[in-house]
Amino acid sequence: MTGPVRLSLTPEGVRRLTARHPWVYRGHLAKGTGEARPGDWVALCDRGRPLAWGWFGPGAIAVRVLAFQEVPDPLELVRRRLDEALAWRRRWCPDEEAFRWVHGEGDGLPGLIVDVYGRHASVQMLVSGWAIRAKVLVECLLERLPLEGVVLRNDGKHLEKEGLVREVRLLAGTLPADGTAEARIGSLRQRVDLMGGQKTGAYLDVRHWVRPLLERFEGARVLDAFSYQGHFGLHALAAGAERVVALEQSDEAVALAVRGRGINALPDRMEWMRGNAFDSLRELERRGDRFDVAVLDPPPFSPSRGQLEGARRGYKDLALRAFRLLEPGGTLLFGSCSHAFSRELLLSTLEDAARDARAVFRVAGSLGQPADHPAVGQVPESDYLKGFLLGVDHERKA
Repeated sequence: MTGPVRLSLTPEGVRRLTARHPWVYRGHLAKGTGEARPGDWVALCDRGRPLAWGWFGPGAIAVRVLAFQEVPDPLELVRRRLDEALAWRRRWCPDEEAFRWVHGEGDGLPGLIVDVYGRHASVQMLVSGWAIRAKVLVECLLERLPLEGVVLRNDGKHLEKEGLVREVRLLAGTLPADGTAEARIGSLRQRVDLMGGQKTGAYLDVRHWVRPLLERFEGARVLDAFSYQGHFGLHALAAGAERVVALEQSDEAVALAVRGRGINALPDRMEWMRGNAFDSLRELERRGDRFDVAVLDPPPFSPSRGQLEGARRGYKDLALRAFRLLEPGGTLLFGSCSHAFSRELLLSTLEDAARDARAVFRVAGSLGQPADHPAVGQVPESDYLKGFLLGVDHERKA
């Protein structure tokens, strides 16, 4: 194996590595530095002294750092990190069939996502360093878990900027004919669309958020907005909800939810409203519907700081309608999966919406990422998921 390509850093690049942030932007590379190709293993140097090692790429982030000490064999480092990541999951979520095995920077493997759904895995290789080593990586996965199939889900944003093509394909093994896998997510068995579902097939990061709601669901009228394949709504039915109204615009996701209800032999008390969630909430308000529990887990409205104001307006509109739809004494779970939209800003937005709805709330719980989606202190971007569990009442009159 040839040695790494050596790249020189600017003073700002040195400062960034000293702070142990694993992203080195193109502007942090000194002019006249060595030349590297996408996917190369490179050493980042300060006046000739190597400080860190990682994958080189053509995008705005020029290098994803994997190590801050010399690595004779980067693939051996990858194998060790995969073992460490799996040991972490076995410690913190030992009995789960569906979990995130590799969470990029959170596991020291930036640009790599591996989600496990029962006997299948769904992989995102978001930088060329992984893509050109896909065969070896898949072999590593199969050596560690008895997987029946491994799927590549490289169909997200920004891949072209990394010199990668968008593709979804089977990397190893087999899949059921319909491309779905079955796994227990939370307390229920659910079908997951590995080839066409959102993200890697399902939203694993909010699966534990249902736990504090289980007692609230019994006998309740439940609103499940942005339902996707009905994780919250199905658990509400299992916990004895009187009625569930689920808002979802994807016909494929609704079909998976219907299958999930059948698999778990749940009662047929789930009404689907298909279409834009904002419009559906307005329609529910117009027709006078009221709920005891509302769950709103919208997509990221602000993937960058430049979109914060628009995101704030969107979140406020959703929360305002949720407050109006809740009965006095109701419960609201509201989440955001955007790093740029801070926990403080989300709470402030909920306060503004409650004020306009002439409602008051108390915070019953602050929610975040599960243990298999670990955030890293040196990488603030890795701490992206936040939510609040609120007890809601009408504004008290003096």
